[in-house]
Amino acid sequence: MKQIKDPAALKRAIDKNKLQDMFSLDLCSAANLVHYDAGELIGQMGAIEESFIILLEGECMAYVVTGADKIHCECHYRGVNIMGMVSVLWRQPSINSIRTITPCVCLSIPAEPYREALLNDVKFLRTAVEWLAAHIRKSAAHFEPLETRLAGFILEMEQDGVFRYNLTLCADLLECSYRHLLRTLRAFCDMGLLQKRAKGSYAVTNRPALENLQSGTSLLRPQLP
Repeated sequence: MKQIKDPAALKRAIDKNKLQDMFSLDLCSAANLVHYDAGELIGQMGAIEESFIILLEGECMAYVVTGADKIHCECHYRGVNIMGMVSVLWRQPSINSIRTITPCVCLSIPAEPYREALLNDVKFLRTAVEWLAAHIRKSAAHFEPLETRLAGFILEMEQDGVFRYNLTLCADLLECSYRHLLRTLRAFCDMGLLQKRAKGSYAVTNRPALENLQSGTSLLRPQLP
């Protein structure tokens, strides 16, 4: 982790993402802009975090390591997200670790000087409730069928109508085998939702059907072997 000591860059990041609208606390005075390389830990399971982190750019995942030494992905973060809120505000040990997937830029607010201010900040607490509710809803998606979760992941990750993602990592994040993932992608292609392109990329050819599949309202379900 490296601190970006540039007040102008900090203000640009706050203004670009409209972060000050979420806080009564003056972020330009309280926060630091930090950079994480890919593969770095942002938070450690069992630790009481010392800084309140807002992801601004990049991707990371919250996970636990099972007794069989396998990674169980709890949540995938991309773009602006609040992380480690419970640990920082209420001094509770983190229930998972957070590691970057790509290089990430974050806003970091040290807990000790500002914890009480945040706990008494009604504007922030309203934001916190909304984000925690969204996190709970997102976590519930782990119980959905793979095709539902994959449809949502494709819609989240596609750029300019094309889904390009490391499929090995995708399988880990969706907690399925690589072969199961490929079978589901092939079924999506057979249904006309995707069209396979070179180098493991897929063009989105029927976005409304993917959205219906994600929401669980689609009557069409791929017949997986």
